[in-house]
Amino acid sequence: MKKTFKYLMTLTLCVAAVVMSGCKEEAPYVCEGAGGDTYVKFGGTGTTDTRLLVTTDGYIGETYAVSVTYDMYTNADEWQIVPDYSECYDPEYEWIESWPSHGNYDGRFTLNFQANSRQGDTRYAKVNIVSHGKIIQTIDIEQDKAPNTQFYIQPFLQVQSFTKSGIYADGDNAGKTIVKTIPIDSNVAWSARIDDDENGDPVEWIKVSGITKAKFDISVEPNTGAEPRQGTITVYQNTNGNNNIVVTVKQAGDEVAAE
Repeated sequence: MKKTFKYLMTLTLCVAAVVMSGCKEEAPYVCEGAGGDTYVKFGGTGTTDTRLLVTTDGYIGETYAVSVTYDMYTNADEWQIVPDYSECYDPEYEWIESWPSHGNYDGRFTLNFQANSRQGDTRYAKVNIVSHGKIIQTIDIEQDKAPNTQFYIQPFLQVQSFTKSGIYADGDNAGKTIVKTIPIDSNVAWSARIDDDENGDPVEWIKVSGITKAKFDISVEPNTGAEPRQGTITVYQNTNGNNNIVVTVKQAGDEVAAE
């Protein structure tokens, strides 16, 4: 009788653990997460890959499939599929679709990827599975770059001239620093570098500011010398430094800078 009672107590505790952990008897991953931890497992007939390579046209890897499906086993009582584009050149543009985008406990979801016609670099994103505000699984996405790279500054903007003082002498902006904006037509990540002078010394009188993905601003400090001076800014693609554009900056000395 004592042995029977002990067996029943043990069986009762095991059943309780299964119920409390949200495990399902038919799931292939029984009792993962028992003790309160939230778990996610991929299996069944779907893919288990947590890193996907996507072609420019939006096809997945060597299988050249138009979509990928995941069978997900989880004890999360609610979950959402949330793409993260923060590593993209244009993080506000959405190019990953999921269906369904939310669910409860075990489920299946499918991912589709739009063709990349917007980013001239390989683009990266994450598909996060989120439960109650916490990421419980991540799928990393890497998609090939767009076929055409855009990186262009109009030629007439590639030489900028400033007065000796570097400030406006009259008008509504009198006394304010002269700031010139250089628009860039680009679909790649880029940087702007103030080049050293002919002696290899840093050029500290040129200032670059206001950088966004589509423009940057140039200003200069007052020229305290009598001679005019000149420097250059190299704007270059982050992933291909040979793809660059040089902007020449000229500042007047005692004479007025050329227009």
